[in-house]
Amino acid sequence: MPCLCSVTGATATARVRIINSGKKRTGNGMKHRNERDRTERELGSFDLNIINIMTHLYRSGAVEDGVMETLRKLNFEYHMLLDKNSILEEKVNVDWKTNLLKYRDDYLTMIIKSASRIIDIIPNDKYMISYIRFDIDNFSKLNNRFGHDKGDIVLIDLANILKTYSRPTDYIIRFGGEEFDVILPSTDLKGAVTYLDKIFKNLHSLKYDFDKADVRVTVSAGVAIFTMDFNKLKRINSDNIKKEYLKLQKAADDALYDAKYSGKNQYKIFNDKINYKEIRGKYAGVTARI
Repeated sequence: MPCLCSVTGATATARVRIINSGKKRTGNGMKHRNERDRTERELGSFDLNIINIMTHLYRSGAVEDGVMETLRKLNFEYHMLLDKNSILEEKVNVDWKTNLLKYRDDYLTMIIKSASRIIDIIPNDKYMISYIRFDIDNFSKLNNRFGHDKGDIVLIDLANILKTYSRPTDYIIRFGGEEFDVILPSTDLKGAVTYLDKIFKNLHSLKYDFDKADVRVTVSAGVAIFTMDFNKLKRINSDNIKKEYLKLQKAADDALYDAKYSGKNQYKIFNDKINYKEIRGKYAGVTARI
C-alpha cells in the first residue's frame, strides 16, 4: 500500500511535518516562545488539500482503511489547531507574562466538538482527556525572600517546560498565580503520566542563584481523567459540558492537595475512593502551623 506522502508527492520536510503533527516535542530548548506563532506554524504546515486528494483516492479504491483512519486523525488535529488559534488571536486570552492561555470555561466543549469528528475511529466510542493542575511549591516564600522579579523568572521557566513537552493541540493554561493547568486531548492516564514524568525530570534539573543563594524549585501536581462516552451523547450541550469541566478541575485540584499533603514535589492521581475533604482539612492545619 502506498504511504500517505508518496501518493501526494509531499516533500521530505512536509512528511516530517505531517507525521509529527500530533506527537509530543522532546527537545530541551528553554527559549521563551510565542504560543500563537507556534500554532500558526503548525497550521501552515498542514495542507488541507491532502484530505481531499486522499478521500478521492480512497473512493477510487487506491488506498485502504488504515490510510483513512490516519486522515481522520489529521483532520481532527487540524480543526483542534484552528480552534486553539482562534483563541490565541485575541490578546485578551493570553497571559502577557508567560505567553500561556488564560483560563476559560469552554475549552473542554471545544475539544469534545472536535473529537466528535473522529467518533468512528474512537475505541468503544469513548474519548479520553487528561487534566493536570500544577502548583509551584512554597512560591510565596520564594517571592517574599527574593522578590517578585525572581518569582517571575521561575514562572516563565515552568511555562516554557510545560510548552516544550506539549503537543500543538494541548492547552497550557496559567490558571492564576503559581498554578498552571494542562489539558491533554486524546490522552489516557498512561499518556498523562508519561508527560508528567518528563516535566518533573526537567524541573529537577533547574537551579537558581538568587542573591548568592542556591535555590531549587519543585512543583506538585494532580491529574484527573475525563472520559466522553459518545454512545450516550445525543447532542453536545455546552452547559452540561461546562459542568463536567468544573468537576474535572475539582478532581485535579483534589489530587493536587493530596500531593501537597503527602510532602510536595510529586504528583497524585485522582481516586474517587479517597476522602479529599479530610485531606484538605489536614493540609490546612499543617500550613496554619508553619
